Amino acid sequence: MIKLKIAGTNCYNCKFVSDKEEPVSPRELNNEGGIDPKDKDEMERAKKADLITLPGGLKTDSVNKKFCYHEKVVMYVTARMCCAYWDNEDVKRPWK
Repeated sequence: MIKLKIAGTNCYNCKFVSDKEEPVSPRELNNEGGIDPKDKDEMERAKKADLITLPGGLKTDSVNKKFCYHEKVVMYVTARMCCAYWDNEDVKRPWK
């Protein structure tokens, strides 16, 4: 298996996000291509996770969404997003 180089820290290269891409409606997206929380519970989870939409994007940058299975996030995300729980199997941690 060929490993791809990580191109920036975003939800789509996080180990907690599904591999399955689903279509995303432009109505679901904020102006920079992220998905804003839909209700009070999602807003609280997003706040605690510091789930952000990265700056400098457009709605047209996101044509799909994936589901984040991290127990403290549990919502759809796009490649324009990232949170405090981001991780990847190949991350190098010198203290380990």
